[in-house]
Parts: sequence; C-alpha cells; structure tokens
Amino acid sequence: MELDKINEAPKYLEILGDTVLPRNIILAIIISIILSLSGYLLGERLFPLFASEKMVSSYSLLLGIGGSVLSLALCAFIFKPSRVLTEEETSLESMEEIFKDMQLDPKEEYLLIEEDPVTRKEMEALGVLDKFRTIGEDDKK
Repeated sequence: MELDKINEAPKYLEILGDTVLPRNIILAIIISIILSLSGYLLGERLFPLFASEKMVSSYSLLLGIGGSVLSLALCAFIFKPSRVLTEEETSLESMEEIFKDMQLDPKEEYLLIEEDPVTRKEMEALGVLDKFRTIGEDDKK
C-alpha cells in the first residue's frame, strides 16, 4: 500500500498556462497574504508616529505592496519550477500542423525569413530553414 503512494505521480494544476503543485500554490498564497497584510498593519501602527494623518493609509498600503514584492521573491526562492522541458526533433509533419494551427502561410513565412539575414542565419543554424523550403514547395504542387 505504501509503495503505491511512493510511485504515484504528483497531481498538478494548470494556472495561467503554468503547471503547479496544489500544495505549493496554497503555501505561496498563505505566505503572500501574511507578508502583505503584516506590512499594511505594521504601517498602520508605525506611520502615525511621524507621518501626517492623511498619508498614513497611503504609506501603509505602500508597505503592504512591499510585503507583496517580498513574498514574490521569497516564493520564487522557495518554490523552484517543477516542470520538465523536453526537446524533440522538429519534423515536417509537426511544422505543418503548427502552421495550420496558427493559420500561417509557410510560403509567406519563408519569404519573410529570406528577407531578414539575421533570422535566416538563425534558422539555418537551427536546421529549420530547409524544412520551410520543403513545406513551401509542397504548397506549390
């Protein structure tokens, strides 16, 4: 029974196009709330001692925002990215599918690349320019 839990893959959530562990996102929210609210409440007690009454809430809010920025840095340090990026060879079929999904004309894209020497050089270095040529030739037929 214990072995099943160990071998079980963690369950991720997708939030704003990124995958996160639910435990990590909850902890990050709690840390953010604590630091932001602490900054604001500290400002509410500290600023009346030397700031005008009109400015106390503004300065406190600014200190709360500072707490948010601090929590951002802290959470970025504590919770390292958990995604794994894999590289795979680009095939002609996958490029054609990408062009279809993005509603792009490969021939038009190839002409734009040919006009820009920097982009052409990068595409040649990546070995992708020949695939653009091939796709463009297939469209002519």
